[in-house]
Amino acid sequence: MNVRRWAWAGQDRYPGFCLTLVRGRTPATVAAQLGADALRELTLAEAEEAHPISAPGALLRLGAYDGGVYCFEDRAPIANRTLAIARLSQGTRLLQVTKSGDGMVIVRDVVDGRTAELFEPGGAVYADGPLRPRVALLLAGHSRVVAALAVVADEAGVDLERATLEGRLATALSMRDEPARG
Repeated sequence: MNVRRWAWAGQDRYPGFCLTLVRGRTPATVAAQLGADALRELTLAEAEEAHPISAPGALLRLGAYDGGVYCFEDRAPIANRTLAIARLSQGTRLLQVTKSGDGMVIVRDVVDGRTAELFEPGGAVYADGPLRPRVALLLAGHSRVVAALAVVADEAGVDLERATLEGRLATALSMRDEPARG
């Protein structure tokens, strides 16, 4: 497990984001399930130019890894909404780390629409499972979000770097008005 690869996530310049990992899907399928249709290969700089932060919508940055898809949203995320989670996890497994703008970190593991695990690293436990103790072991030397990302990525078998997220990825804008609660 490469914890240092996730150090960027604990920096103040990345105040909030959602990283969603879905098994057995394609970037186009995940984008469609989140309400976007036209995927374009863009760098982060190109995506931000095409879809300024002042404009509405959720910017989806998607890539494939062995066995699944990751979706990174760093503004107005919708993949962490109840109905989106249900759609994305239908018939498969979804792992997700969300860091809110106020610093709250949530880790979730959902299998076929059922929450298998849901917790705040070092905090509240809503549904306990095997990821929480693994995250807890890393909390002594790392921030909550870095520990959570390292464990979730290791569990999924994906190894992302910030440079990958800034590079050329399938990109789409979702204008879906996903309710916060389903």
